[in-house]
Amino acid sequence: MKILVLGASGFIGRHISALLNQLGHEIICADIPHRENGDYLLIDPQNPDFETLFRTAKVEACINCTGAASVPDSFTNPLHDYTLNTLRIAQILEAIRKVSAETKFVHFSSAAVYGNPSSTLPITESTELKPLSPYGWHKRSAEEICQEYARLFGIQSISLRIFSAYGPHLRKQLFWDLYQKALHQPRVELFGTGKETRDFIYVADIAHALHALLLFGDFDGRAANVASGTASTITTAAHLFLEALDIRKEVLFTGTERTGDPAYWQADISYLKSLGFTPQFELQSGLGHVADWLKSL
Repeated sequence: MKILVLGASGFIGRHISALLNQLGHEIICADIPHRENGDYLLIDPQNPDFETLFRTAKVEACINCTGAASVPDSFTNPLHDYTLNTLRIAQILEAIRKVSAETKFVHFSSAAVYGNPSSTLPITESTELKPLSPYGWHKRSAEEICQEYARLFGIQSISLRIFSAYGPHLRKQLFWDLYQKALHQPRVELFGTGKETRDFIYVADIAHALHALLLFGDFDGRAANVASGTASTITTAAHLFLEALDIRKEVLFTGTERTGDPAYWQADISYLKSLGFTPQFELQSGLGHVADWLKSL
């Protein structure tokens, strides 16, 4: 399959591009100007010309890994977050409708669309959406645009509700924050109580899930959970990670909630499993790979 990956130099984009290439797909990479771009097709971040991009690429599928990915930043600059996470999706779909109507579109959404459904775990795709942040609202709106183009214009699309992604080369979020604090502070302090849960999914498993969806998924505008299906407390994750790093430091939790953060997440991944997907990385083994990467820096 000939596949266009938008945002191919980012954390998830680089991993899925490499894996899909190994699996025999022809990958065309596109991103904004970047020092590692090389043979990438370039996208103007201010005025992207998606029509020309799709005319040039002539692909069977497009995977969109672009967008803003920070809940706190979405509170600071919601319009910027909306532009990258909602408006750009509409522009991509409109370009597909005009010049490449047979192209399948994969939209990277987020579990943030669910908000904090702690009374209905595990979370299924039919769980009511109650976003807690501008980021979550904008991802929800983008999903609705995908549904609109699927139902009204026949554009093949699917939205992936990614839960807590992690892996080598991710220089933000929980494990990067833990690493920095463990290096530079006498003890590690984190938000919350430590009893909060996340459904962590290793980035290579995201790529394998995506491969199953490309081959067997229903591109009818639906959304699909992408996760491991296993809940882990933040306390457990923090101690496993420090152990993998061979760092012995006390971990303390401030009890302070961060605006927009859910308390408990665990995904139902029955749909993905029906397509043949099984997670290959448990949290301990995945964090071992992250630790190996950090030790090599």
